[in-house]
Amino acid sequence: MGFSSLSLAALFDAGAIAASLAARLTQPIFNRRLLRTNHAVAKSQQDAALYGFKNSLLVASQEVSNAFSLHQHALEKTSVRSKELTALGKSVEYTQELLRDGFANYTEVITARQSLLAAQLGKVNDKLQQLQAMVNLYRALGGGWK
Repeated sequence: MGFSSLSLAALFDAGAIAASLAARLTQPIFNRRLLRTNHAVAKSQQDAALYGFKNSLLVASQEVSNAFSLHQHALEKTSVRSKELTALGKSVEYTQELLRDGFANYTEVITARQSLLAAQLGKVNDKLQQLQAMVNLYRALGGGWK
């Protein structure tokens, strides 16, 4: 309405007001296809954002699930490894007793100690896997990872 007249007297003229109002009412009719296209584009962008968000949620939940199962598996492995170390420790003691009594040779003692050492190295590796699984779980839960 401010641009429909050049003089102040014609600013509130009924014809100028009617022309401005008519232009504002008919503009959406002439731009109908453009408005529908813009609406369809906005709707498809909204749908794409929703699917992206759902995909992010699925990926995040899968990462958490995988990290948690790896952590649980590492804990179970540590428990089994402790039992193995106990059994191998007894095996070394028994073979040393057999060596003293003359029922075994020194090769059997060395083999038992080698098995014990391999199990101890495995325990260290299991602890490393457990710590890595904890870090992965922490990262999957969003724990301050950059």
